[in-house]
Amino acid sequence: MGFHVEINSILRSDEYTGLAIGEIRAFRKSGSRVFFDDIPIWLTKSDWTALAEIQVISQSRTPTEVKGEFQVLHVYGGKEQVRVTEMFRRMYADGGDPFIYVLMSPEVLKKSAVQGVYAPKSLDTEDFIHASPIGQITRLANKYYCDNDTIHVAVVRKSRVTAPIKWEPATGGLYPHIYGKLNMDAVEQTFTFFKNEEGKYQVDI
Repeated sequence: MGFHVEINSILRSDEYTGLAIGEIRAFRKSGSRVFFDDIPIWLTKSDWTALAEIQVISQSRTPTEVKGEFQVLHVYGGKEQVRVTEMFRRMYADGGDPFIYVLMSPEVLKKSAVQGVYAPKSLDTEDFIHASPIGQITRLANKYYCDNDTIHVAVVRKSRVTAPIKWEPATGGLYPHIYGKLNMDAVEQTFTFFKNEEGKYQVDI
């Protein structure tokens, strides 16, 4: 039987600032996945902001940790950093979930279903529709729909959304923003939630 080793191609850390091409930095991360050491890999922040292209020059691992050193090959900045960051967030920020989640009041859901599109006021004021990763739905429901006794959660398949989706920082992490009207045929199902005895929503999907 062969020996299976899982390999990472991205080092995520918030420890690095002032990177310069050619310098050597130490790294340490939890987990036992090692890094490619014969080809360049990427260095990003924990929110997937692209920092640099690096090459691991030494590494060792234990069952709980990998540590070593890398050399900086290229540092991202300006428009290049923005483009590469958008790519990483598009590919990885969802954690593998094929869906994003949109909160709607009963009235708005009914109107959007009839019209075939969801176009809230935020499209005019912010140029995008607020959506949510699954882990933030309860917080958002209690923050923005506290005056509603009922809330609907639309489960939206990302691959069917016709408008661009960008993952951008906001309170609590990264959120999917839909830059255009949401075509309602991308909604695969909706869930209805009511406030509990404490007057709060608890959204479990």
